[in-house]
Amino acid sequence: MPTTLTDWLALTPSDRAHHLRETRADAERSAHGAWITVAADITHGGGPLAGIPFSVKDNIDVLGFSTTAGSRLLRATPADVDATVVDVLRDAGAVVLGKTNLHELAFGITSNNAAFGPVRNPADPTRSAGGSSGGSAASVASGAVPFALGTDTGGSVTIPASFCGVVGFRPTTGRYPGDGVVTLSSTRDTIGIHARTPQDVQFLDELITGEPATPPVGLAGLRIGLPRNRFDDLNPDIADAVARFVSTVEQKGAVLVDLDLSDLDSLAHNGNTLVFHEAPRLLASRIDHPVELWHHHIASPDVRSLVEQMATPVPADAYLAARADRWTLRRRYADVFTRVDVVLSPTSPVPPPLLGADDLISLNGRLVATFPTVTRTVTPGTVAGVPMISLPAGTTPDGLPVGVCLEARAHGDAALLQIAAAVA
Repeated sequence: MPTTLTDWLALTPSDRAHHLRETRADAERSAHGAWITVAADITHGGGPLAGIPFSVKDNIDVLGFSTTAGSRLLRATPADVDATVVDVLRDAGAVVLGKTNLHELAFGITSNNAAFGPVRNPADPTRSAGGSSGGSAASVASGAVPFALGTDTGGSVTIPASFCGVVGFRPTTGRYPGDGVVTLSSTRDTIGIHARTPQDVQFLDELITGEPATPPVGLAGLRIGLPRNRFDDLNPDIADAVARFVSTVEQKGAVLVDLDLSDLDSLAHNGNTLVFHEAPRLLASRIDHPVELWHHHIASPDVRSLVEQMATPVPADAYLAARADRWTLRRRYADVFTRVDVVLSPTSPVPPPLLGADDLISLNGRLVATFPTVTRTVTPGTVAGVPMISLPAGTTPDGLPVGVCLEARAHGDAALLQIAAAVA
């Protein structure tokens, strides 16, 4: 069975049709909880992606499918038009195999969804696939599709990629069309891509944006910034895997540059204020109930608690302060990228947590809060809106995937993808 987009592109039309039928049957039998809906109709038109399946996170509109956002809160009305990014891919002949499961309302990072069931990690079904785009990453990791669309507010593409052992690309915020999405934050949200290789992401990125790929790069002389504050307090297995990855990159000629981004990272602490101010306004167009009643329709306890908090409006001065911090953060990032070409960090300080560990996980002998711990290293980039890509970086001794995340300057997406291809 082909797994990468490159593999699929090499197939004849008849072989694509054969494998497409097989993948649909496999998706219907899947026990990983990755799918909310599997498509009944897999017909397609012509184009470079003709007959190649992909999955779509179920907070992105696909014509004829209800968009649930993994919750019973939203009205169950089938979409009458594709989101633009979906439309671009279908116009190229790609086939939506189905809509994938996620953390309820995309408000979390474990995809332990109480409304539609948890998304299980293909590497270990007792563990989380990450979130909120857990089904997107799991559908690629399981081999059902060569690529998938997810969304990312605060690590929702990169973290599942790390936990599932695939590539996860978050473009510069605003670079991809954002219509047709159940959005939590106009400031932070973007559609992203899960795939098997950076080269596959490059192909799709050029198709979506029309922006030609930049020339290939080598590692000799490439300046890779290592923010040592993001390497503190890691799970030892994560630390070992990332150290091996960094050593390999250095041996291939990259120049490692020590950074301390503590002050920069502290500017991201108000990122949730942006979300909590914007989410009620953005979600309201998809929900028939007043905001103070939303929590009655939420199945997942952690999400219900967040929705209850949203019933109390964020003061305007707090929101304005958070926006000011974000602009300062973007300027600080721009300065960093005058000194290095990319920043490299562990995508997450911990391996995939056990299912059900939505509130607390163990790290170096103590219990810590799950969400801020898992998202610690990727949060600043998501607030600043810079392009980010998580790459597989080996596994722990228990066979759990580990990821490293590369960040580049805002709108340096094409160059980042070339660097990722050289590094991977």
